[in-house]
Amino acid sequence: MKFAIFAALLTCLSPLAIHNVQAAGATINLAPGVTLHLGDRDRRGYYWDGGRWREPRWWHDRYQYNNHRWWRHEEWRRQQQWERERRWHERDRRHHWREAQRHHDRHDRHDHHHHH
Repeated sequence: MKFAIFAALLTCLSPLAIHNVQAAGATINLAPGVTLHLGDRDRRGYYWDGGRWREPRWWHDRYQYNNHRWWRHEEWRRQQQWERERRWHERDRRHHWREAQRHHDRHDRHDHHHHH
């Protein structure tokens, strides 16, 4: 009986029916072929946050769209920070490698002088 009611709710897929389905992830499967993603919008223009529908102002206060997906603001800041550090380490590694190469070349030239 419960399943029949649930199925009926799903077939009409009113925002309220979906509202009552709690989800912990960014994606929720309501029924075969019915999937909700983080940032999906309902007919009112509300956004899905993985647990409930949020009004646009609430949503934009907390989320921003970057790199083809929605990020919570603090999550995006962490991502940016991580990217910056990664690039910095990358540059640092390249710099050390170049220094080591230069040092190595100097030694090679130096060794050649000894042989003459």
